[in-house]
Amino acid sequence: MGKKIAVIGAGISGMSTALLLAEKGHSLHIISKSFSPNITSNRAAAFWFPYHVRNDKRGINWCRTAFEYYKAHTGDETGISMKKIIKAVKNNTGDDDSWVEFMPPNQVRLLENGDAPKGYDKAYEAHVPLIETQIFLPWTYSQLEAKNAVFTQQEITNLHDLTKEYDVVINCSALGARTLCNDTTVIPVRGQVVLLEPGFPEFIFLDNQTPAYIVPRKDATIVGGTYEENVYDEKTEEDSLKYILKRAYSVLEGLEGRKIIGNWAGLRPFRPSVRLEREAGTNIIHNYGHGGSGYTLAFGCAEDVVRLVDNMIES
Repeated sequence: MGKKIAVIGAGISGMSTALLLAEKGHSLHIISKSFSPNITSNRAAAFWFPYHVRNDKRGINWCRTAFEYYKAHTGDETGISMKKIIKAVKNNTGDDDSWVEFMPPNQVRLLENGDAPKGYDKAYEAHVPLIETQIFLPWTYSQLEAKNAVFTQQEITNLHDLTKEYDVVINCSALGARTLCNDTTVIPVRGQVVLLEPGFPEFIFLDNQTPAYIVPRKDATIVGGTYEENVYDEKTEEDSLKYILKRAYSVLEGLEGRKIIGNWAGLRPFRPSVRLEREAGTNIIHNYGHGGSGYTLAFGCAEDVVRLVDNMIES
C-alpha cells in the first residue's frame, strides 16, 4: 500500500528521491522554496565524478548506483550521455587515485607518458555520465507529474509540522538544512563558471584540485571554476571569470576565441559528510549535504532513502 510522502527540496537530491519513491507506488508531494530552473541544481556542470566524497566509503555504493542509473537512462529525452573525461593531475598537489575505487570496475585507464594535457604530469581517461540539467530536470518533473505527484512552492520552516499530515517526511533541503535543522556543519561553497558557445571540445576536462573543468553541453560549454567556502553571495566576479578563462585557455588549445555567452554562480551545499538517516523517534528522513557531488550521489542516496522508507513501513 503506497504511503503519503512529502519531499522537502526540489534539487537533484529531492527529485531523484521523489522519482524512486513514486516508482514504488507512493503518493508524492514535493514542497520547495524554488523549482527548476531557479535552483542550484540547474547551475551544476553535472558530470558524474566523486568530488570531495572520498573520505566517506558509503559513497562507493552511492556513486556506482547513480552511475548505473544514468547509464541506463541515456538519451535525447533525458539529456544524459556518456562522455569521455580526462582527469588531469599535477604532482605535489595532494591528489591521488583514491577516486578510482568509486568508479565502476574497469572504467579507468592511465594515459601514457606525454598524453597528459599541457601543464600536467599525468592523466586518466574514463567515460562518465554527463547530465544536461536543462533537459534532465524537466524530464524528472514530467515523470513525477505522470505519477500524480503534487508540487507546491513554499518555504518550510519546521519539518515536525508536517509529520502528522504525512506518513513520511524526507528532508532534501540542501543548504536550507543549515537553518531548518540548525545544522551549522552545512556551509555554502560558491562556484563560478563562464559559458562559451557550444561545440568544443568533445570531452570533459577535469582538474579537481584547482578546481578547473571544461564541460561540453548542447547549450553551452561550461568553463569553471571556483571553490569558495562560506560565501553566500550567488554572484559572479569579473576577476574570477577572467582567471577561469585564462587557466582554461592555457590547458586546451582551440578554446580561446570562442564566443562568451554568459556566466553564473551557484552555492554548493557542503557538509563534512552526507547526512542520510532517519531521525530517531520520528518519521523524518534526512538526505542532504552532498556538496559538489549532488548528481554523482543522487540516485545512490535515493535508493538508501527508499530502503529506509521500506523499513519504516515494515516496522
